[in-house]
Amino acid sequence: GTENVLRACCVLNIPFVVYTSSIAAVGPNTAHEPMFRGNEDTKYSGEVELPYGKTKAMAEKLVLEANGQKLSNGGKLTTCVIRANTVYGEKATFLQELYVLAKAGNGVLNYLEPEHTERNYTYVGNVAWMHVLAARNLQLKPDVLAGQVYYCYDDTPTRKGFLVRYQLLSSTDPSVTLGSHIPYWKMWLMIQLHRFIKVILYPFWKPRPFLNLPLLNTIVTTFSYETDKASRHFGYKPLFTWAES
Repeated sequence: GTENVLRACCVLNIPFVVYTSSIAAVGPNTAHEPMFRGNEDTKYSGEVELPYGKTKAMAEKLVLEANGQKLSNGGKLTTCVIRANTVYGEKATFLQELYVLAKAGNGVLNYLEPEHTERNYTYVGNVAWMHVLAARNLQLKPDVLAGQVYYCYDDTPTRKGFLVRYQLLSSTDPSVTLGSHIPYWKMWLMIQLHRFIKVILYPFWKPRPFLNLPLLNTIVTTFSYETDKASRHFGYKPLFTWAES
């Protein structure tokens, strides 16, 4: 799909592309290799195994390679990439799913992340604003933004992901309480048991999709970044504060 969009831009003489990627294009990978306060230039080793991250990494490569390609009118294509993190909004489906699961468990929100895990979170209004500024400045300052990659960020306090989710859910429903940390070994055992049952009962019964090992390893691996590149390159400042978000 990304390849077709880029090809269409060249044929239709659309000179600027801001591609929305994801931090999943980089990591965390499934080898338990953490990245702590990295930036756009940090070299992160290991192979991305989750399908979403793989496709995002492939798309990023295509977009960056397309930078400078000739358009049919003789001009050139100018591209940049924005890597969004977890995005919240009024209709964020995964937050709704978390709420339903918590209510089903007597209002208790359990969590997987170990205590030392650090993650950063961005918010939909600020992510959108970053795209607007990038699109504007890609035209005004193509030499600066062309072929660049930017992480999304705002003034969200650095805090553990399960605490952020708990704060958001409990603010809308005070009956939601924070439960306990589910140990890695227990989730690993549940995943293996689910796989075994699925193999034994197939094709008579198809159980609902469950957590897999690559996703579990992603959840428990620290992956955070610290950057001001968007501010330096195109004057990005968050529109919305943490409280407003």
